[in-house]
Amino acid sequence: MSIQHLTQKTASFVIGCGFVLALAAGSVRAQTSIDLTQDSIVRAAGSYTYYARGNGNAVAVTPFTTMFYPGGSLHSNKTNNYDSGLVDTGSNGAAISFASGSLTNGSNTQLVNGWVNIEQLVSGTANSAHVGSFDIVLNLGAAYTITSVVVTYTDQGTARWSTAANAQSIFTSVTAPATDAGLTAFGTGTASGNVSNASMTVTGTAIDAQYVVFRPNVTLDANPSSGSNGGMISEITIYGYSAIPEPSAWVAIAGGAGLMAAVGSRRRRG
Repeated sequence: MSIQHLTQKTASFVIGCGFVLALAAGSVRAQTSIDLTQDSIVRAAGSYTYYARGNGNAVAVTPFTTMFYPGGSLHSNKTNNYDSGLVDTGSNGAAISFASGSLTNGSNTQLVNGWVNIEQLVSGTANSAHVGSFDIVLNLGAAYTITSVVVTYTDQGTARWSTAANAQSIFTSVTAPATDAGLTAFGTGTASGNVSNASMTVTGTAIDAQYVVFRPNVTLDANPSSGSNGGMISEITIYGYSAIPEPSAWVAIAGGAGLMAAVGSRRRRG
């Protein structure tokens, strides 16, 4: 093989790699965020799960182990505003699909609440008015680049949110959460009092993740009680786009570019 031919082949390979990589990189840069919770692929695979962070005395329990459904006997007499009609007996709970869940149905008409006896104490005293937290883990079914999360909520009457600055938190994770240490902080939001179907937008640095965790801080009275039982949620919307390829994927793309260059070189020799 002559030096000239080798140089042409190498040049073809470099140009081919550059062309394909430029196309791939340009495709990633050109992507714009969409409502992933309403995307047909995500809806077919996605689900979300409610996890308690505390017990009837607002004492912390092991995170991401105790599933529950809002409302029902676990929550004293707070039996209104179930999620999709699911009733918690105090011993059940499972993932809810994006396709059937009240929090991902694209509508603000179905409110969900009933957070008594599942909250971890954040401030105050469990036997009187206090603020507590729990977790809602949304599984997108695959990794996506997350750009923002919007929570649509209501605060009124006996359904109160903590309105402290940056009290509402969003986390992400590549794998199913098992401990708080495995979460990546995405951003925080501040809820307002006396609002109906208000939108709280949490925007952070775009990050690849399969799981999005919303950790609300809600205001409750004595446990159990007939007073405030935490704020209401009508929708959780996740915005993002297809995740940027892993390094191994870029290698595969480069390999494909090399193959294209080699094929082109053989055709020229023929």
